[in-house]
Parts: sequence; C-alpha cells; structure tokens
Amino acid sequence: MSESTSNLGVCFFADRLFYALNDPQNSKHLFRIGSYDFNFDVNEAITTLHSEHFPLLQKSFENIFQQHKIQSVRALTHPGDECWTVLPKVVYDNADEREDHLSIIMKGVERKDIEPTWHALSKPEYKFLCLRRRAIMHGFNELTSKIATTEFTSDFEIAQKWSSFSKPGGSYLMIGCHKNVLTITSYLLGKFRAATYIQFDQIEDVPYHWLQQTQHSKWMRGLHENIFLFGHHTHETEQTLRSYWDSSSEIVHLNSLSQIGVIAEEETYGFDLAAAFPAILLALDF
Repeated sequence: MSESTSNLGVCFFADRLFYALNDPQNSKHLFRIGSYDFNFDVNEAITTLHSEHFPLLQKSFENIFQQHKIQSVRALTHPGDECWTVLPKVVYDNADEREDHLSIIMKGVERKDIEPTWHALSKPEYKFLCLRRRAIMHGFNELTSKIATTEFTSDFEIAQKWSSFSKPGGSYLMIGCHKNVLTITSYLLGKFRAATYIQFDQIEDVPYHWLQQTQHSKWMRGLHENIFLFGHHTHETEQTLRSYWDSSSEIVHLNSLSQIGVIAEEETYGFDLAAAFPAILLALDF
C-alpha cells in the first residue's frame, strides 16, 4: 500500500479501464499507471448499471481502493453521454432564459434529471454549456461512493487541464479518439476557444463528418501550431484525417512519459499510454 494519500485518475476506452495514481510528495511523479481489460464496453456497463458487468467494475475499483490510500477520484466521462453547445452570455446571465434554453435543448427530460455546467470561452460574450443526464451519472457515483471527493471531467476539459499543466502556448487542437466518437477542442493563447464532437460508425466515415462539421465550425479549419492526440485510436485518426489538418501543424501523440511530461517508476507498459493519458492528467496536482 502506498504510504501517502493519492489522487486516482480514471478513464475508459472501449473494453479497458485505465487508472493512474500520483505521488503527492513529488511533482509530476506517479506511483502507478495501470489498466484492467474486460470483454464488454466499460462505459455502457457503467451508464446502464449492467447487472452482470457493473459488479466486475466495482470489484476493480475495490482492488484499487484496498491497495492505495485514495484522497480523491477524478474520472473522464464519455462525450456520447453529453450535449455540448455554445450560447450567448446574456442567456447565462438571466435565470429564466437559462431554464428556457435547457428545456428546449433537453426536450422531454425532466429538469431534475439535467446536470448543466457552464464554461468561459475566449470570446466573453459567449458561454459553453455541457449537459449530462443525472441518471447517466448514477453509475459513476456508485463506483466512487466510498471516496469523499469526486470530480467528473469532459474531454474538452482535458484540453483545459493540458493547457494548465504543459503550457503549450500559441494555438492548438486536442483530439480525443474514442471507439465511435472523436472530440475536437481548440485553444488560443491559453484560452478555450471552442469544442465539438463527431459520432461515427466506421473510421472511414470520419472525413465526411469532418468536412460537414467544418462548414458550421470554421475554427476547425483555423491555424493550429500543434495537434495533440490522445485515446484508443490515435494512429488511425491521424491516418484518416491528416490531409484535412493544417499542414504546418506539429502532430503530437501523447503516448509516452516524456511527451506527457511525467515520471513513473515503470518505463514500459503493455498498453498505449495515449489511452491512459486522461487518467494520468487527472491524477496529477498542478
């Protein structure tokens, strides 16, 4: 058991659970980066509280809790379970306007089941809104119920944390590569500019969706000094979309300790660190 109390960072990609534990005594140092393999879709098992699969996930969390003194849990949520949109700040400032827009966007869903979070954008006259259904989050709460402090983070917030941690400067895209979802987040001079996600059935369909999306989200065609890739399918994503990105951008796969900028006792892993990247970032204090 680790002597110090740690933060547990967790993320899920397809049939794998990735986790990381920080060393609070040493900056940018991790006690452990690990994973669990399953024969089912992990996120689906959590959000549906699957009668057979969910207890297996609970057991995995129990194993981590028993082996380490956990102070807090920070978990990445799946973009397919969220709604992202941008609204004028005047909507946010007026309580009645906020509620009217929520009822339109989430038509048919009771207000008590809606969990909204608002985020500042580089253009102060707008606000970015992320919506989750509380019922979807129930499984995450069940997994972390034994830990007093829990935090759930969206893909676009991973880009925000990367900006604070690595301070890449300039402008960059961060692309999260899930099995059937790509998330795209843009930062300009350290400020959150925009985010969206693309859902697809086959990776071969992504260029069509990308072109369609850029018609409405012109920032996706903007100049970006760096394009950072994380997730379960980073190489396939680059191969499919490279010709659609700014040719002057440096493409960075966040798949090594040196690229991420952290230290861990194990230097080699039996899995792609790009998939564990969100867990690593969420485990750290900075």
